[in-house]
Amino acid sequence: LDLLQINIHNNHGNRATSEGVISLMPNPSTRFTGRTEVIAKLKSHFFTNTNDAVQKRKFFLLYGMGGIGKTQICLKFVEEMSDSFSQVFWVDASSSGTIIQALRGIGQSCGLNGSLESALRWIGSLKENYILI
Repeated sequence: LDLLQINIHNNHGNRATSEGVISLMPNPSTRFTGRTEVIAKLKSHFFTNTNDAVQKRKFFLLYGMGGIGKTQICLKFVEEMSDSFSQVFWVDASSSGTIIQALRGIGQSCGLNGSLESALRWIGSLKENYILI
């Protein structure tokens, strides 16, 4: 299993990683500036109406050509909002194979049998706020 593609961050007070998982989520660039409008849209999208009795899962698709800052936008958003998420799952989505491998790794890291189905079921059953990037 390639840990370069599996990154789980527990955000219970500190940014320690799940037991047995080496965190390889890249750090936000110190030179990253701007894009405040996109980050503001992310914040508004995920944190508007958070007092609803029933929390609904929310999705946001950030796409574009390579090298335009999608990863840095996500990293900056997570850095600024990390206290709002109990889990941050960082998945390499460069191919269907890396997605499957990362999800299986999440399952194994959480003590599941390592199957794709068990990982998806576990992630889907989480009650606290999490983000999967």
